[in-house]
Amino acid sequence: YISRYDKTSETKLQRLLFIAKHSSAQEDILKSCYEMMEDHCREHGNVKRYKEIFGPDHKEGETPTDASIATSTTDSPSSSSSHPSTLGFHYDTAFLAEKESSSAHQLDNLEAQLKTAQVHLTKDSVRSIYLKMGEFYKARGELREALHKVKRSQDYCTNHRQNGQVCLMVIELGIDLRFYNEVRIYITKAEHTSDLLSNDSEFASKLAAASALVSLSESHYADAALKFASLSSELTNQFNSVLSAEDIALYGGLLGLASLDRQSLQSSLLDSTKFKGRLELVPPLRDALRHYVRAEYKPCLSLLSSLLPQLRLDIHLASHIDTLMEMIRHRCIIQYFIPYNTASIVTMAQTFGMEMEEMEATLVKLIGEGRMPGRPRIDSLRKMVSTESVRNTERRKRREMEGKVKKMGETFVRETEGMILRMSCLDHGLVVQNDAKQRTFRSGGTWGGGGGGGNEIDLASKLAPLKNLLNDRVESFPHLLRLEGR
Repeated sequence: YISRYDKTSETKLQRLLFIAKHSSAQEDILKSCYEMMEDHCREHGNVKRYKEIFGPDHKEGETPTDASIATSTTDSPSSSSSHPSTLGFHYDTAFLAEKESSSAHQLDNLEAQLKTAQVHLTKDSVRSIYLKMGEFYKARGELREALHKVKRSQDYCTNHRQNGQVCLMVIELGIDLRFYNEVRIYITKAEHTSDLLSNDSEFASKLAAASALVSLSESHYADAALKFASLSSELTNQFNSVLSAEDIALYGGLLGLASLDRQSLQSSLLDSTKFKGRLELVPPLRDALRHYVRAEYKPCLSLLSSLLPQLRLDIHLASHIDTLMEMIRHRCIIQYFIPYNTASIVTMAQTFGMEMEEMEATLVKLIGEGRMPGRPRIDSLRKMVSTESVRNTERRKRREMEGKVKKMGETFVRETEGMILRMSCLDHGLVVQNDAKQRTFRSGGTWGGGGGGGNEIDLASKLAPLKNLLNDRVESFPHLLRLEGR
């Protein structure tokens, strides 16, 4: 599993640590995780991560490191996880002292080179040194400082390709730190380099994969599923510092199963030339998708249950997996019930491999949310769930229509009375109007001089046909209201 990821990447360490903290695995598996983490830290000089994993336990109230923030994506570690010292690992202070000394010397050299480049105003040299400093801090596990240095290098980019490279590095560091707002901002910046997107399909696919992870983090499952499904089939392990090819298939298939309708699932995943080949990397998920499309819900849910232990140990899926599994189960129940007017709760529980009480509680929830078709009701005595009869549906629709007619009639009467009152005022030359100089009241004459209300009388005569029409409508309106008694 861990060999899918770049051996120098931060995600490899994060995934190993996540498995060690959240797995109920046997001691030999935990020991293997810690061995691989120790080898990685020693080989690449990741001092900060080494201190966090193998050092003494953090004291209460101590400020967490960047690494601990990045790996704390779900609940607290499982009770089975233990400190490496209990498994025979020792905290090597001599290694730390040696690495700290060599790192300080290396950092001094980089800072001296940076000052020289800044004095000579060589933009390309300044940019490359900032990137080297970013790699230096990343190797040490100081991700925030690495992110800061990489972002500084963007000020010294001279072409779109260099700018795109910096954006991609910031995106990778942002994902490692779970700074998804930062990731979204730099994806947008990178997308403005249109010439690079059009000429480099791999670069565009990496941006789309990062964007899909952002959507997943925000629980926009349908959007994330479509983004994973649209990735070029040429992107396999080129982005394994963040995602492996198996991850793309797993995330896309699972999110699609939870959020896409049957037709979209078939066209975007199973029949897609870009994605259907990826599903061969995760055979249980591929088979689960096929069972769902064929309305074979029990084997579909059974295959997903077999994947559940693996899914709970994925750093990006772990915090969403319970919600996703519930969404998939609910979709299966709804699709199962659509062809029926009446179904046995006992039979449904057996079909979906659930307890009868659990199935009944699920149906109550779905009906209460208005997601079940046909406004069904549960007969708890007979353990049946039934949709509305045709006669009851007609009665309900008739009552709804009568309510609409009554509301329309009341609105019509209110508006008609207002119009008649207005025309009556016009007939008698009674008008109240706002004027820039004075407020004038006319009733056969004016305050402050002026002639009579001839203009208003002319207007009233022109509106007389409309008044007669409205009077006729009002007289016939009681007949319309009697329709409610049908």
